[in-house]
Amino acid sequence: MKSVSSLLALLTIAAAGSSLYGQQANWSEFRAGGSSHAAAPLPLRWSPDDGIAWQRELDGYGQSTPIIYGERIFVTSVEGLNKETCNVACFDLHSGGQIWRHRFPAANQAPSSFMMARAAPTPLVDARAVYLFFESGDVAAIDHEGHPLWRRDLVADFGAFDNNHGLGASPTQTDELVFVNIEHRGPSYLIALDKKTGDTRWKTERPSSSSWSSPIALDGQIIVSSSGAVTAYDAQTGKQLWNIGDLDGNSVPSPTPDGDRLYVGARIAERSGGGDVSRSNLCITRSGAETPQILWRAEKAVSDFASPVVCGQCVYYLNNVGVVYCLDKLSGDLHYAKRIGAECWGTPIVSENRVYFFGKDGRTVVLQEGAEFQELVVNTLWDRDAPPAPESYVENVSSERRSFSLDDLLEKNDADKDGYLTKDELPGRFQSLLAGNDKDQDGRLDAAEIEAAGKAMAERRASSQENARDPIVYGAAAAAGRIVIRTGTRLYCLSDTPLATPTAEPLPQ
Repeated sequence: MKSVSSLLALLTIAAAGSSLYGQQANWSEFRAGGSSHAAAPLPLRWSPDDGIAWQRELDGYGQSTPIIYGERIFVTSVEGLNKETCNVACFDLHSGGQIWRHRFPAANQAPSSFMMARAAPTPLVDARAVYLFFESGDVAAIDHEGHPLWRRDLVADFGAFDNNHGLGASPTQTDELVFVNIEHRGPSYLIALDKKTGDTRWKTERPSSSSWSSPIALDGQIIVSSSGAVTAYDAQTGKQLWNIGDLDGNSVPSPTPDGDRLYVGARIAERSGGGDVSRSNLCITRSGAETPQILWRAEKAVSDFASPVVCGQCVYYLNNVGVVYCLDKLSGDLHYAKRIGAECWGTPIVSENRVYFFGKDGRTVVLQEGAEFQELVVNTLWDRDAPPAPESYVENVSSERRSFSLDDLLEKNDADKDGYLTKDELPGRFQSLLAGNDKDQDGRLDAAEIEAAGKAMAERRASSQENARDPIVYGAAAAAGRIVIRTGTRLYCLSDTPLATPTAEPLPQ
């Protein structure tokens, strides 16, 4: 997986879920609140010629996961060369026909290219409305018929987002509130918004960092795994309740609940050049203690883009080259580590005793739950020799020539002018650079080590642009025995039973 491709995965990180840690009929938010469990049995086999009930092109481009409520699918995208328009569309789950579409001008613009987030945060839905958050800073509520209820701009209220590639963290919800985690190089915060009005209920400062991990709502708490810690806040007040720190690499995978346990994923940071992050892939027990305790740390597991999932007595971690780590969920003992031949940017879905891994190239690998590796089937969405190109989306190429350089890092940050950078002199987002690139292990980086790190990073990014071209599977949702898979420009609905013929034209809005 190439470096900028990694960034895209971070941005979308995107995959699927089913609502807190229970199984529910709707798929109402990113990973359905954390469990990624489907309530009904899902289709096992499909191909380009069989099992795809319908597919349809979307307006613009998006990296968010679809959400499902009743018989309706809601999905977001952005339109225009500079993401001038935010878009949410509603489709019939059975036919694929568009029921309505609502557009509004983005409060802030940025190039629509593979270097930037494009409608990366997944929306929320409840019985009253659909709640949207875009990396432009726009937060909005739309009723189930496509009528706007309220909208506000977090950038106008609290300042511009200072990051290179946009925001990808999805919001979460309780009955009354929407929670958005804004982490960037500037002042960062977790904010709770009233679902009825959009007004701020509370706002809590967070560490500044580059993070795409999404919060979860659990037992009256909002839990965030990011910036080297797992932290819980009171959902009603924003007061910090507990914190477990001394972690590394937990900037992308989101925490996964299972009963009184919480599974945390972590990845090898790109700038670190390697290192052991297994200790940050761990299990926290929330039972019987005011501050949860670490139950176990993995001896060998990495969770890059997809978040961990629990199936039966096992928990599954997935790295960026498609190696699945299957661990005993109670002890953390490794059952197996196996490459499945699919690089996944989205979180797997669990259905009964199966785990569905959605590869970015349209392949889905289905594994049988258990301590022994058992591959049930490998499915494909399209002909890999002739993948479907976007029909109307046009990418802004103005930012594609941007390159990452460490050339001036020493000059700008060598506070004592001794020709070296120590960890304290490195900006926070570069501190992981030290561990993997300090070749002489003297606790600092010299000019040669910084130059070597920059060259290695440039090599990893060399083919990233082509690796980031649609079609790319960003995420999936499941409800009513169906799977809805999203690429940047297209929706696919999978079903074991024939569905109605999709309507040819969208309804006007």
